[in-house]
Amino acid sequence: MSEIKINAALVQGLAAAALGLPTGNEGKNFDPPPVTEPWAKWHNLPASTDVASLGVGGVDETVGVFQVDLNYPKNDGTGNILAAVQKLRDYFVAGRRLVYDGQCVHVDRVTRGNLRPVDGWQRISVSIYYSATTIRPEVSP
Repeated sequence: MSEIKINAALVQGLAAAALGLPTGNEGKNFDPPPVTEPWAKWHNLPASTDVASLGVGGVDETVGVFQVDLNYPKNDGTGNILAAVQKLRDYFVAGRRLVYDGQCVHVDRVTRGNLRPVDGWQRISVSIYYSATTIRPEVSP
């Protein structure tokens, strides 16, 4: 269940960042709006889950990147897309705790990629690096 809760905490955080853009969800069909309107799409990219302590009831640490692709019309300039980048940076500050159903996810840092053309849009990908500690469940025999 920790995978579900970690993902939900990140998505809940994205909603709280209030980008005000139509947003595609990982694993669901999404038709972008007309080429005159901006939109976003997110992807959860877990990197690893490592043992932090041994045994039943031990602790694991999951780290990964929650990537938000911001897509704006070509030739829109940089002001609008950079304002959206800043909204994400302002919400996902290093040290922020995102909590969903008792599962805490820590934001470690936020980086942004270069502005680049993708499929008729100009895109900046914002990477939100996170970590989450989970308690290993007891397995019934």
